Amino acid sequence: MRYLSDVNLRAVLSVLVAREGGTVDISNADLYAAMLPADGRGEGFAIEETATGIRISLATGTPDAQ
Repeated sequence: MRYLSDVNLRAVLSVLVAREGGTVDISNADLYAAMLPADGRGEGFAIEETATGIRISLATGTPDAQ
């Protein structure tokens, strides 16, 4: 699995927000830093299937790591 569809991404976000008690506060600065990183390159995600679901992590480093 190399990417998440919009439906799967919404499901992942729902699970993560629920785990945090139903609310996640993100500052404008954090949001803009994530959208427009200083190095000009957005971080990709490494998505792996596991025996019980999926694992999502930030793929930092070279583009091949995504």
